[in-house]
Amino acid sequence: MSRNRQSRPSLYGDGSVVRRMQELVDTLAWVRIELASAGSAPPPGNGAIRPDRALAKMDAALDIAKRLVFDLDAELRTARDESTAPPA
Repeated sequence: MSRNRQSRPSLYGDGSVVRRMQELVDTLAWVRIELASAGSAPPPGNGAIRPDRALAKMDAALDIAKRLVFDLDAELRTARDESTAPPA
């Protein structure tokens, strides 16, 4: 039981959740700035570049969020299963 815990470090303990959440926040902030700038500035030769880049970043942010949710869910299930496992 404890062997599984040692081979897979906690998402919470090593700070990876915080780093990934910060990455998500940074990406969403970038998208917000990019979209706001695209709406207020006159379009250059190719006016669709900024919104296209923002949409690509939004897709990346959604992917980060999806991975984070799946990883957190897996860890919570593992913790729940380990706490309800009968003693060996």
